[in-house]
Amino acid sequence: MTWEVSTSACSDLHALVREWCRAHQQAGNLEQAERFAIQVGQLAAECAFECAVEACGTKAGYCGASLPCHCGQRARFVGYRRRWVRGQPGEVGVSRAYYHCRWCGAGQCPWDREQGLDLGSLTPFLKTRVAQLCGRLVFREAAEVLEQFTGLSLAVSMLEEGTEQVGARLRGVESERVRLLFEKNVLPPADPLLAEVVGKRAYLCVDAAKAHTDGGWHDIKVAAFFPGVAPGGPQAQWQGWDEAGPTRYLATQEEAEAFGRRLYLFALRLGCERAQELVLLGDGAEWIWKLAALHFSDAVQILDFFHASEHVWKIARAAFGEGSPEGKQWAQTCSEQLQEQGVRGLLCSLRELRGQKLSETARAEIVGEVQYFRRNRKRIDYPRYRAAGMMIGSGPVEAACKSVVGGRLKGTGMRWSRTGADAVLAVRCAVLGGTQAELAACARAA
Repeated sequence: MTWEVSTSACSDLHALVREWCRAHQQAGNLEQAERFAIQVGQLAAECAFECAVEACGTKAGYCGASLPCHCGQRARFVGYRRRWVRGQPGEVGVSRAYYHCRWCGAGQCPWDREQGLDLGSLTPFLKTRVAQLCGRLVFREAAEVLEQFTGLSLAVSMLEEGTEQVGARLRGVESERVRLLFEKNVLPPADPLLAEVVGKRAYLCVDAAKAHTDGGWHDIKVAAFFPGVAPGGPQAQWQGWDEAGPTRYLATQEEAEAFGRRLYLFALRLGCERAQELVLLGDGAEWIWKLAALHFSDAVQILDFFHASEHVWKIARAAFGEGSPEGKQWAQTCSEQLQEQGVRGLLCSLRELRGQKLSETARAEIVGEVQYFRRNRKRIDYPRYRAAGMMIGSGPVEAACKSVVGGRLKGTGMRWSRTGADAVLAVRCAVLGGTQAELAACARAA
């Protein structure tokens, strides 16, 4: 529920501020006036925050003489314990009821639980803002930006701890949804983006990037899901294929089987089963197509055109030599054939090439590539895909690999634990995908 200051209260506040400013402000120019206003605002916000917290009640969290304990016994009321809470306006103290169980020795403060607080001092609201900031920036930069724009000075370790707590909670909620879906057939809540996907063509792009976790470089599996949007503006006259609509992201370090289940949950929440058509784009990695066959058997599978083109250029280097003008011309012609005629025209060119005098190494290379294109024959029918207005490049997920993973985990000298990296990835996907409501929910007691 959103609470707002009433119109009459705003008028009273403005009158008080004007009277106070007439008596105290000494600004001589615009810059001084602005700095004065910001300082007054920060001081007023801190005071208002303190008063509002005090107004929560003098007996915060009192639930009677005793209440149930998790051990099955009852914890008795001991008294009121004070703690400090740090919100965006500042830090305030609050006294709340404390209960202790003599059977198991556990203590509890119901008010903390009600307010979504943990052992840390950050409020859920501030923790949400911290996670949003740290999902975009490295921790030290986030601390500097936070202090510069809000005047709030937090230790880098506090930002790191808060962000990783929120990320771990996000991933935990996601993992529990996976378990409920596959063990008990409990459908997950729909993502708001689903409304834009129903009855339309949707795209699921899958790839992998590298990040340094637990002392070595490991694969981070990445997915991007978005509805296809018809091109608009001047380019609509010459480009007849889809553009990427609003995009959601998934990124995690785990084995293919576990990622496949998480990927299906991700796509299901976004409307893969309710889209008019689902297109799955990927490179030549076998694990992608195994997951596609298991979880998305009805999807149109497309091998990224640029990845396929790389194989064409690989053949050209093997047959004609590195940097050969003849090889360059051959590769360009074959890439055009691949896009305009599909695999048939390319295989004809490859058969002609095999008839020439080639080294055994080059011949073996070509044989392997012929098998590659035959294996992916159904995924490289680019003329048909183009005629249907489909995208044939996995640019959105390659961009996701750079922005989601590279842009946050691969800064100079960065080394991560696996759990820390996974938590930050969960937060970054939520921030870049615009799923702020879930992030805020996981900031409570996260």
